Amino acid sequence: MDNTTRGKLQPYMGMIKLVSAVSGLVIASVGGLYIYINHYLDTNYPIRPEITSKATRKLLRGAALREHIAPDPQIAYMFMLSALEQIYSDGKLDESSEAVQEIIVRMAHAAAQIGEQKPAKQMLETAWDKVVDSDGRIRGLGDSESWRMQHVCRVAEALGPLLMDCGEYKTAIRTYGTALQAARAMQNNDNDSDELLLKQTNYVTSLGEAFAMDKDYESARTLLSSVLVDLKKREQPKNVVDKWTCLDAVVMLDLAQVERQQGNVEKSQQWAETGLQETKKWKRVGACDNCQAHLLSHLAHLSESQENVKEALGYYSLAIKHFQETGTGNMEQMDTASRQLKQRLVESTKQPDDSN
Repeated sequence: MDNTTRGKLQPYMGMIKLVSAVSGLVIASVGGLYIYINHYLDTNYPIRPEITSKATRKLLRGAALREHIAPDPQIAYMFMLSALEQIYSDGKLDESSEAVQEIIVRMAHAAAQIGEQKPAKQMLETAWDKVVDSDGRIRGLGDSESWRMQHVCRVAEALGPLLMDCGEYKTAIRTYGTALQAARAMQNNDNDSDELLLKQTNYVTSLGEAFAMDKDYESARTLLSSVLVDLKKREQPKNVVDKWTCLDAVVMLDLAQVERQQGNVEKSQQWAETGLQETKKWKRVGACDNCQAHLLSHLAHLSESQENVKEALGYYSLAIKHFQETGTGNMEQMDTASRQLKQRLVESTKQPDDSN
């Protein structure tokens, strides 16, 4: 293994197709705006205190700005790569340190955002192996149990979707299962944390989706149904939009898809229609708009599969209108499907040629 600074950086340089020169790395800010931006970043995305170099901290602040305020994942990646180079050159922190591991996970997330899923997955799998052994037990990396649990969740939230995208459903199940274990362990030490409850809910939902993709429909149905039960028990403040908003509709969409995969058309339609009504309770809420687009698409395809052409056209029309109003959904796909279905309807109603 090459333990030089360049050698340590090579995995992160060779994987990504980086541009040779980047413009616009720094946003020139003046007066109050500059102070506000720095305060916002320091409050919400603090840099770990063991990173003491001013130059390195400036790079990491620039990365956070390009992750959260003026998003550009490729520039964010290069900021973090430069910061990592300085950290390795200083020699105070090694690759297994908490600070470096957090940066690597952020780099992997940025890589995935620019379409480099394979190297992102490799980075995250390496990070995962440092905190979880082959039997799914959480390792002793880092100085505190709390950090280990948080890091397991960090890595899982980035790695899980990549595993699902490449069809590694059983590995995704193990990954989300370990993250759920970590979140529950943290919950035991912080019973009032709404954020940890949300994490657990999201992990169980993701587990249900992974089981469904792995064709274990009974496990998927059981998990997703349990999430709905828990959501109904939770008291949602009226007219307050938060990270819980429309999560029930997302779960109903998942259940609709599970039922459709098993050929239960009527149950699938019931879940989708119920979910659709939930999304309509919230106007101009991004998560709800996005879920509504998926539900309309699901209902349209479901109706079309049952040769219910007029109903399908109605849902396609609603999906197109929804896109025009909110910008969510796949307008081109819905429009193409609608036009093809209309053409089929025209052809099916043509009178036969009586000339013969």
